[in-house]
Amino acid sequence: MIVRTRAWLVPVFFQLLLPAWVSAEEQHERPSCRVCGMYIDQYRKSAAELVFKDGQKQYTCGVACMLREINDAGGMSAFESVKVHDWVSGKLIDAEEATYVLGSRVIPDMVPNYIAFADRGEAEAFAAKEGGDVIDFTAAYADISPVGTTAPFRIRTAVTPGKGNFSVGMVYGYTQKDRIKIGSNSVEPGEFIGGNSAQPRAPKQFEGHQQAVIVNYSPTDNLALFANVPWFERRTRTLNQTAGGITETVGEENGIGDITLEGRYNFWRNTRWNKFVTVLLGTTLPTGQFSANRAPTLGRNLISTGPALQLGKDTATFTGGLLYSQRWKNFWLHTSALYTVNPENDEHYAFGDAATVGLALHYTPNYDLMLGIEMDASYTEKSEDQGFRIGNSDGTVTNLAFVGDWRFLNAFGGNFKLRGSVGLPIYEDLNHSDAVNPRGQPFQQVQLGDGFFANLAVQWTFRAAPEFH
Repeated sequence: MIVRTRAWLVPVFFQLLLPAWVSAEEQHERPSCRVCGMYIDQYRKSAAELVFKDGQKQYTCGVACMLREINDAGGMSAFESVKVHDWVSGKLIDAEEATYVLGSRVIPDMVPNYIAFADRGEAEAFAAKEGGDVIDFTAAYADISPVGTTAPFRIRTAVTPGKGNFSVGMVYGYTQKDRIKIGSNSVEPGEFIGGNSAQPRAPKQFEGHQQAVIVNYSPTDNLALFANVPWFERRTRTLNQTAGGITETVGEENGIGDITLEGRYNFWRNTRWNKFVTVLLGTTLPTGQFSANRAPTLGRNLISTGPALQLGKDTATFTGGLLYSQRWKNFWLHTSALYTVNPENDEHYAFGDAATVGLALHYTPNYDLMLGIEMDASYTEKSEDQGFRIGNSDGTVTNLAFVGDWRFLNAFGGNFKLRGSVGLPIYEDLNHSDAVNPRGQPFQQVQLGDGFFANLAVQWTFRAAPEFH
């Protein structure tokens, strides 16, 4: 039975996870950043004040969000005044007259980390100690992007968002495969099995539903941690050929999958905060069920529950690789190169190791919206069962996806985003294996491919303000 995630659970889920000390009345009374939603009273050293021509007053947590607000409003002409806090004295000063340090080791609010100074000499002294470039308002405004960073769906960003950043989300994903792949050729399953009387069976369709809780946390400015706790609902349809004709059987498995844990360490970024190189290390915990019941089939011992229905790998896996991200004003580029090792489990079964590369290009027309296109390609080696290499278990897949996210609400000292993607494999070359039935007649063991995938997520992001003395 497939259990659907109820829409009303989403707000309840987030309400339970948000800090208990924040009451509804406090949410209404505490001024928050116009752009990201963070509470202004946590960012007194960096907060900015913007007064529109009609007298309406807005606040941002820092200079980066202030510049985004000015850009979104069409420039300084929309404001009566714009003021920032001097880092040294804490006094409000005119934003256009201030001097800024960009890209220092100090991150007081959002990224990129602009810090304002009333006196240029003090800005230069700060940069000499903490690093960064000393620039004026014009250079800062010309350099700012609508969004500090973007997050790809199928790969990871090299940008670490700063100490204290925390996000939690709920994800729903759907995958469907419905064509038999023989190399790069696609065949309709009914046509495939009907064209060979010796073919005992053939996969017809795979459907996968995934619901997951995801958590991101940055304990330092350079380190970001990630956890994914999935729940899988999987169904396969198989065509079986007997003397009586072709019949269909359905297999189902539901349950928790393997928990993913990842760490990203940003070991290099430039002072303009538009180029990043990061190492990723990850593992999975064997929390998902793996069925090792084997049934003799055509002279070999095979897993009775096929790999597509396994909820876990019954062993820890290990992933490592490099990430690179770069920004050009309103565009973000993300790339990745990763390798995953899948050791043999206690049941003497090993899923094939996988090498994956990814590429994403995102466009951010304003601070509430991102649109993008992503591509990933992977090569998976053959799986092994009791030392036997399974001939139809490896191959190459290249996927193309269209993605987007929409920041639709600022609340609880942070912001909510609705994220989505839809895509399909644009190239597949999946291996098949020749075999013979008990009568000595040849047939083929094959894999499913083609189809499509889609994801939808709701995510809340918050950053606890660091303490500066």
